[in-house]
Amino acid sequence: MSKAKGAKAPVPAKGGAFDAKAWAGNGVSEEEVANIKQAFDLFDTDQGGSIDIKGIISLMQSSKLP
Repeated sequence: MSKAKGAKAPVPAKGGAFDAKAWAGNGVSEEEVANIKQAFDLFDTDQGGSIDIKGIISLMQSSKLP
């Protein structure tokens, strides 16, 4: 889901809640955005809006193929 160069991220919904509708478009549905956000939140352990190195390591370990 790439944004055009210089494009600003959607403004958070009132109360800081995540608004999947604001991110949907270019062939990506609101449901797909919500699913991606849900997966992101699993690794954003401190709920800071980013994934730290511990989260990245956890992500890599959980996605290893047998």
